[in-house]
Amino acid sequence: MSDQTSGPGAELARVLFVDDEPNVLAGLRRRLSGQRSVWEMTFASGGEEALALMAQQPVDVVVTDMRMPGMDGAQLLGEVLRLYPATARIVLSGHAGLESIIAAIGPTQQYLAKPCETDTLVAAVEGVLRIRDMLSCDQIRKALGGVENLPKPPRVHTEMVAVVSTPDFTIADVAAVVERDIATVAEVLKLVNSAFFVIPQPVESITRAVALLGMETVRSLALSGAVFRPGPQLPESLDVEELRQRGLHAGVLAQRIAVAEGWQHGAPGHAFLAGLLHELGLLVLASGNPGGYEAIRRAALADPGELQQLERREFGCTVGQAGGYLLGLWGFPVALVQAVASQPCQPTGPAAVPLDHAVAFAVRYARAPELATAVVPVGYLDAERVARWAALCAGHREAG
Repeated sequence: MSDQTSGPGAELARVLFVDDEPNVLAGLRRRLSGQRSVWEMTFASGGEEALALMAQQPVDVVVTDMRMPGMDGAQLLGEVLRLYPATARIVLSGHAGLESIIAAIGPTQQYLAKPCETDTLVAAVEGVLRIRDMLSCDQIRKALGGVENLPKPPRVHTEMVAVVSTPDFTIADVAAVVERDIATVAEVLKLVNSAFFVIPQPVESITRAVALLGMETVRSLALSGAVFRPGPQLPESLDVEELRQRGLHAGVLAQRIAVAEGWQHGAPGHAFLAGLLHELGLLVLASGNPGGYEAIRRAALADPGELQQLERREFGCTVGQAGGYLLGLWGFPVALVQAVASQPCQPTGPAAVPLDHAVAFAVRYARAPELATAVVPVGYLDAERVARWAALCAGHREAG
């Protein structure tokens, strides 16, 4: 069953919807009729049929129900992950038990809860389609889309299991382990902000995220290996603790700038997370191309522009683009995704917004204060703002 509309000279995005309930598929077809000019929509009544359709013609996005007879949604997305890693993977389902959630965590990039407003569903699909346009190389899309667990030190899983195996462990105990690794921070925030857990407001605090997950869920996630397992191996020369410290410093400085500027609507929280996670993409790129990482590490370039060129040469994209791509696939806020993807943001960047500049300034200052203060004032980042931001960062450094 396929709904196709061809615009003149335009290739439509291909979206596959999977559900064993004919009424649900009929409802989706009716509700999404307005998307026919931009999506080529295909509808499958089960996992096996979906894979057969994809074998004939790969799709850009799969949206599947979780509970289906035979091959369920988690199994289907596991196969999509294995066979078509560049395809975006979204679950659209009703209430799921913890066991189903654990099975789906790895292969699922986003989870939407039924009943789902049409606008919410369209926004989720359009969001991952926009993210796909960020990278033109299908090989890089496959590498990033194929991420099931981010690379992280084995100690994370070992320490988490040790914590949850004690009878009186606390939220603070769990948060302390999570906060020591940026990959684990990203995965926990991805999970708690998904519709797996119906949270009314975005969660940006790890302590709050752990509290909302609950002790039993955290214990199950740890003992099953979901979220906390190591993932692909990292190069020995990549110091994840240094990465975390640099990210934490940049995040605190970026948040300090956002607060001082009076930005609202979540901007301070986005600034902190963008600074903290600005090198998230390096974990995936370095694990997949250790030689490329070594070349970049040996170059030890101070100039962000030169570093960006070297990243493109060795990895095929920048570290910022890779991190933004992952966060976008996972449904993180657009402003946060852009702030990460734009790094290293240049003062003259035509598409950069104030948040992007604040994160870039904080990242430079965290690496070396002289990198930030040497920025040539231009446009939004004028001389007065550079001086004010430098004073804010220096004041934090002295206070710390």
